[in-house]
Amino acid sequence: MVQKAVTALQARLADQIVQWLKQQGAPQGFRLRESALADQFQVSRSPIRAALGLLEQQGWVESLPYRGVELRVPASELSLFEENLDESDPQDLYMAFLIDRFLSELPAAFSERELQQRYGASRSEVQRLLVQLEVDGIVQPGKGYKWLLSDNLNNAQSHYESYRCRLMMEPAALLEPEWTLDTESVEALLERHQQAIAQPEQVPAAQLFALSADFHELLMHCSGNRFLVAMMKQQNRLRKPSDLLSMQLHTSVEKACRRRMAILEALLQGRNREASELLRALLENDIRVMRHTYSEVARLSRQELEQLVRKAGLTLRLPAFDTPAD
Repeated sequence: MVQKAVTALQARLADQIVQWLKQQGAPQGFRLRESALADQFQVSRSPIRAALGLLEQQGWVESLPYRGVELRVPASELSLFEENLDESDPQDLYMAFLIDRFLSELPAAFSERELQQRYGASRSEVQRLLVQLEVDGIVQPGKGYKWLLSDNLNNAQSHYESYRCRLMMEPAALLEPEWTLDTESVEALLERHQQAIAQPEQVPAAQLFALSADFHELLMHCSGNRFLVAMMKQQNRLRKPSDLLSMQLHTSVEKACRRRMAILEALLQGRNREASELLRALLENDIRVMRHTYSEVARLSRQELEQLVRKAGLTLRLPAFDTPAD
């Protein structure tokens, strides 16, 4: 009985690592550190080590002496352990869930079976959905068979307050006396942005959000202040559901990437004050985009929202709704 529980945890962590690598757009040769993964998923290093062992059995990663664990294939080639290729695209179900979260149409607690009934999905589809949602900090396990919604930003006022908090903190962080530029990480992040610009049509909302989240967390890391890093991690978790939906519908990959690249390039040249002003302008632009999303999307009926999402290139299985009588 104990062995089954351990195996389930290992498989779940392995799937979470796969989802995380896909969101990072991790290339072949990408290094995975047990300590960083343990911090990312808030578990000890032992289950992380076991989960990496499962990935190694699949031939996806390799343990190298003195170098740790490296990806043997690009993250785009990875799949979940229970993935059924005959089933629908898991991103369809994921975006349908985010729409419901955005519109506050989900109960605070729900079971796998309730999600199956709501979305007309199979058990394996819902399990894969919950793995990704848990990785993203959108849901968390509750008591018994229930899952709980995490405290995310899903109304205009809370989102606005979040951005005002970030406006006070983030630009100032670039001017901190303890600021130390992590040149290697900044250059690597610049390269990821350049790759996204080269093929913008192949950048899904999840990858674009990962670029944004990594950008903001890296800047706070360079500030040398652990509390700013913790604040940014929390803000990224809170904003993810609504930002993913907004990015899917409105964001230009090239414009978003170039704004962040200008800041990174200024930092590489030691122009921190200029970078700070550019970061302030970026956040103020994000506030305008956020308000546009709430004013233009949140007031739509479910039918209109489905049509808008389809125009953005998605095919969603939204929950059934009653058609108004003529």
